[in-house]
Amino acid sequence: MFEHIVTRVPALCAAVAVSVTAALLAPLSPGSAAEPDPAAAAAVGWPPAPPTQLVIDTLGAPVGREDYVPGTVTLDGVTHTTEVRGRGNSSWSWAKKPYKLKLEEDAALVGDDAHDEWVLLANYGDRSGLRTATAFAIAAQTRLAWTPKFRFVDVVLNGQSQGLYMLTEQVEEGGDRVDLPDDGYLLEFNKRYLRDGEPGFRTKRGSAIAFKDPDEVTRKQRRQVRGAVTRFEKVLYGPDFADPKIGYRNYVDVRRLIDWYLVEELFANQDSNFQSSVNFSWIPGKRFVFGPVWDFDLSAGTKWKASTPPEGWYTRTGASWMSRLLQDPGFARRVKKRWQVLRPTVDAVLAQLPQAAATLAPSAEADWDLWHAGDADLEWTRHARTRKGEVEFVGDWLAGRAHWMSRNEVRVGDLRGRTTERERTVWVPVDLQDPMTTAVDVSWSVTGVSAEAGVDFVAAEGQFTFAPGEVRHYVPVRILDDDVTEERELVAVTLRAASNGVLVGSPGIGLVVIDANKR
Repeated sequence: MFEHIVTRVPALCAAVAVSVTAALLAPLSPGSAAEPDPAAAAAVGWPPAPPTQLVIDTLGAPVGREDYVPGTVTLDGVTHTTEVRGRGNSSWSWAKKPYKLKLEEDAALVGDDAHDEWVLLANYGDRSGLRTATAFAIAAQTRLAWTPKFRFVDVVLNGQSQGLYMLTEQVEEGGDRVDLPDDGYLLEFNKRYLRDGEPGFRTKRGSAIAFKDPDEVTRKQRRQVRGAVTRFEKVLYGPDFADPKIGYRNYVDVRRLIDWYLVEELFANQDSNFQSSVNFSWIPGKRFVFGPVWDFDLSAGTKWKASTPPEGWYTRTGASWMSRLLQDPGFARRVKKRWQVLRPTVDAVLAQLPQAAATLAPSAEADWDLWHAGDADLEWTRHARTRKGEVEFVGDWLAGRAHWMSRNEVRVGDLRGRTTERERTVWVPVDLQDPMTTAVDVSWSVTGVSAEAGVDFVAAEGQFTFAPGEVRHYVPVRILDDDVTEERELVAVTLRAASNGVLVGSPGIGLVVIDANKR
């Protein structure tokens, strides 16, 4: 509800609000940003070491996607008995194939933790070969509980060179991976779970949830998880979703959700708007926990048969949990503040991209000659004529996006306010994230959702200005009165644009609820 629906003159309201809000939304001090943590990045494999050779031998048996084929894998001079099969969805249909290894005995192929399941990412849709590694390097320095470790390898399959691959840990439950108790669940938003043959369900709001662990699910377990997700969505899409006592905070680990979101939004990751590869876990009686991040080959400017610009929101779009959460102005403020803290880490990783590319250069150039020299396949993934050009594109794109995401934001200060149907003016608050030293003009409009302009309210559009140092203003909504018996009606206040490089953030639309008129 609006705390500032008033009928006084706007000047008086603004004067009071500015003095309070300016203190609450003071810009971060230079020392408040977290320092980059190179040790955390190094622990997952960044910056990458020179690739080593990984040899798979299945005695000539072809490797398909559905069934495992027995064989051996040799790495660092050690031969392991393994099974191997193809993996991926659309990526399995591409010329360069991704694979999954299942070792007979646990081994530490990457890092010090021994496991039996490992993944070989082909990165065929990423001509730079560095998108996923860069994302993992940033994610490792956030508050996410775990990020997969990786290394680069030159794969030889049955005597044939397959090029440069990223050998990485499998996203799975385990003490050194996603650490869960016996009754915990590793889950994924995946709209293709039926096609992928995974157990799952779809909620009444359309959320498609797949089980990653356990992979064999009882009817009781399915009901348990479905019930937990349904209860959360009932709160999340209810009128009191932002209430600090009974709202969404009781159901989801907000800190980790914000960090997961910022990594995904930075890359504009193709499926991150809750299509697939959105991993989260749940322990009965506790909150949902987002992470780990995964699968960034179609990101940072590349999208399925299209491209994405560095400007414009992506992960927060659509009818998703994140889209709804960002309708809470308090949550949106936390997201922006956290981004300001993480920005130095992002810049530090991006500064290492040239070094990473140089380290991988001999293997990466051979991979380019093997798979990309003709430029005929997956033309929509090409941003440059050379591998060096592709690496430069990724670096420039991410730097541009980080700059865009760092711009100041203006948003509606409260999502929804209520008024009775009588002659009055409702003042809808609008907040600037951080005070500025220059003036900021904001244009707005007032339109009907279910209310009728000229009968229930006055349609209007206009502009106001944040003076230097100001962080709150108000949009007037004139409510009209009539003698007609009516149900509840809605009026929308929409922020159209802002000057001086300020973004319209979330929420960019607020609602005024006109209570039912029962006369």
